Amino acid sequence: MPTFDDAALTRLRAHLAARPAVEIEAPQYKRACVLIPLVRRNDGGWSILFQRRSDQLQAHSGQIAFPGGGVEPEESLSDAAVREAYEEVGIPPERVELIGRLDDVITNSGFLVAPFAGVIHQRVDYVLQESEVVEVFEVPIERLLDVANPEVRYVPFRNRRYPVYYYHHEAYEIWGLTGRMLKAFLDLVWVAV
Repeated sequence: MPTFDDAALTRLRAHLAARPAVEIEAPQYKRACVLIPLVRRNDGGWSILFQRRSDQLQAHSGQIAFPGGGVEPEESLSDAAVREAYEEVGIPPERVELIGRLDDVITNSGFLVAPFAGVIHQRVDYVLQESEVVEVFEVPIERLLDVANPEVRYVPFRNRRYPVYYYHHEAYEIWGLTGRMLKAFLDLVWVAV
């Protein structure tokens, strides 16, 4: 099984810096951003942080997601991703090292999302915005790179069938928009390991 260590992180950072993200111009969609947080574990390895959204939310309730949300007027996309991570799970902005932007993604619910990868070098005591987030959990990157992940299921939508990526970790199932962004990110991680 591949190992994602500090050397792989250095290669990933260089790969992201050399690769311009695809930016979509689609003003009819609401602009949003997410942070894909790479968190250093106590054993020196790396995990990715996920959150489970509240069942009370109107959009994407109960789903596994990355920290993120809408962009405020005059706010840069990267600032929005870092701000949302602070507001939703309490990651202080000064503890986030952004290492790159991934390609924009359009959702079926009318959002144009810019994903950013960010490194959290030191442990953070997560503080959840309980109206939006009910729990956070970390998944070791190696677990996500396991050959059993992702499971691909074909889901009907608007009279067609589309592939949907499902990542499994313990009792969690990561899919939908988060699964799409995670797959795109892990494709880049594979180049680095």
